[in-house]
Amino acid sequence: MLTEFSPVDFFEVAENTEAAGLFKEVRYVWEAVAILPAYIERILEPAILGDVEEGAWLEPGRVRLEEGARVERGAIVRGPTIIGRNTVVRSGAYIRGHLLVGADCLIGAGTETRQLLMLDHSHIPHRNFFVTSLVGNRVNVGGATDTANVLLNGKVVEIRITRDDGVTTAYPTGMTKFGAIIGDDTKLGGQILLEPGTVIGKRCRIYPQCTISGYIPHDSRVKSITGNLSITSRI
Repeated sequence: MLTEFSPVDFFEVAENTEAAGLFKEVRYVWEAVAILPAYIERILEPAILGDVEEGAWLEPGRVRLEEGARVERGAIVRGPTIIGRNTVVRSGAYIRGHLLVGADCLIGAGTETRQLLMLDHSHIPHRNFFVTSLVGNRVNVGGATDTANVLLNGKVVEIRITRDDGVTTAYPTGMTKFGAIIGDDTKLGGQILLEPGTVIGKRCRIYPQCTISGYIPHDSRVKSITGNLSITSRI
């Protein structure tokens, strides 16, 4: 199991990419979520260099769309948002702002996003809800897989790490809205719920219809094997 939880433990980020500076400002990887909005505001140089189909709406002066990128008709892109080269935003997507998206990514039809980092070659393609989260390189997300980012009690979200010795450490994020972190090369099936404060390592395989929380180590396979529901009164 990891011992440091630094950004380099989860993501490969080239020095010449716009995301590189974000991680230089933090010790723990989850700290990047809190500073992401201010970081995007600081580095944003608005320009529309890609293709915007008729019927799409991009907030004027608040979006950078790189060469080769495409926003399809019916999509809404609020700023500040940076969309990398050859990335596609499909019809019906709703980008609510504070997005930093790398090259060759896909944000699919009916997908809603806010305060999100997506590194290169990642796909969130099928009616997903991804907010206040970090997504690594070459991540694929199945249909109807969502992040939850608010606890029912409204308290600050904690990152809870259980180490090999069985000791669990809670790291407060300082945020009442915090989704998930997904490391490079991880694949998620459909209809998965990522509870607030979920941290998933590199190269994991998360099978469909799971509810995930806490820390999932690198190279893990996660399946729901019971399928049983427990229903009790909450009164």
